[in-house]
Amino acid sequence: MKNLFKFGFLALAITLSASACNSSKTENNTADTIDSAADASIDSIDASADAKTDTIDSAASAAVDSVKH
Repeated sequence: MKNLFKFGFLALAITLSASACNSSKTENNTADTIDSAADASIDSIDASADAKTDTIDSAASAAVDSVKH
């Protein structure tokens, strides 16, 4: 979980620094860049949560199967 937050903040920091370095671009491009980084962070968080859910479900199924046999 800690790594998940680290990657999210890292993505946000990189996006903000990239948008600050490209000050000649319009505000719309900066907003688009921030939106795409936010979407990437959300996708990363969702993928990590799904993987953890799958792991928990697998462990629960294995525990149930071991009790049945």
